[in-house]
Amino acid sequence: MQSSPPSNIYSIVIPILVIGVVLFFRVRRMKVQRPLKLGTLWVVPAIFLVVSGLTLAQFPPHGLDWAWLALALLLGAALGWQRGRLMKIWVDPESGGLMTQGSGWALVFLVVLLVLRMALREGLVMEADAGAIDIGLINSAFVVFAFGLFGTQRGEMALRATRLTKAHLEAGETA
Repeated sequence: MQSSPPSNIYSIVIPILVIGVVLFFRVRRMKVQRPLKLGTLWVVPAIFLVVSGLTLAQFPPHGLDWAWLALALLLGAALGWQRGRLMKIWVDPESGGLMTQGSGWALVFLVVLLVLRMALREGLVMEADAGAIDIGLINSAFVVFAFGLFGTQRGEMALRATRLTKAHLEAGETA
């Protein structure tokens, strides 16, 4: 007698397939050197700020929920700083413009984050089904985490790019 697969096998297989496809295209994009537009680094954090605000308005936090959201924001910011540091940024000697390229470590970092998110989400959903935690808080925490991650990543990249541009201009003045 064969045992049947667990009923939630699709909830595991489908995300893995989606992640595989996304990573395939991400790896192809990472090999490409692209211009870094310093003036547009604020766009993604601004979008996540709006989404975070809308999410918090839809699922207003109460009491200790704020502490969990603060922890999610701090964790996202810490990981975002690391992810930003993993991005390669340089000044193109010919054009003098900023260039960027993802690194292999940034991809490994992204995969680890996705796997952790999937595992954490499954655990938290089981807790929410048991009534132990609020599903709105889980959703809000993930959105606030993403805001911290992408906002801080872009901030770190902007600081580094600004320093590189300044050093390049100073080197050009002394030459």
